[in-house]
Amino acid sequence: MSLRPSAFPAGRALRFRLRAGRSAARAGRVRRALAVVAGTAVLLGGALATAPAALAAPAADTCRGVSTVGLYCGYDPGTKWAEQGSKGAHVKEIQALINETTVYRKASGKRLSVDGDFGPVTKAAVTWFQWYYIGESASDGIVGPQTWKELRYGKR
Repeated sequence: MSLRPSAFPAGRALRFRLRAGRSAARAGRVRRALAVVAGTAVLLGGALATAPAALAAPAADTCRGVSTVGLYCGYDPGTKWAEQGSKGAHVKEIQALINETTVYRKASGKRLSVDGDFGPVTKAAVTWFQWYYIGESASDGIVGPQTWKELRYGKR
């Protein structure tokens, strides 16, 4: 199919002329395809323009799915072992994931403090998470591979 863009003066839509023997239906499909491409470009341009603002948002308010990590709140993409007494970014990630991606606040009436300190309150929240999402047999209050898998990829 050979299309030639016609000259288009300012204020007129882009049109294509078909060579002799081509159908009008084909011209309509081409116009629709161009409209879709143009619309997609406009939408992507807007998304790229707002991306820096989204990256600047506080970590705990932006728990999102990341293809290589699963759910990620911006503190730590890893799956480091955590238990009572642990401290660090991985503990903040656990706390934020429980706050932002579960019904913990609704069930307990509390918001878990995202401070990076795995104390008794965090242990209670982890134990609740394990009981609620994995099962009673997994409720030990320790965040190991099974709990990380459920935190990152579990259905909510």
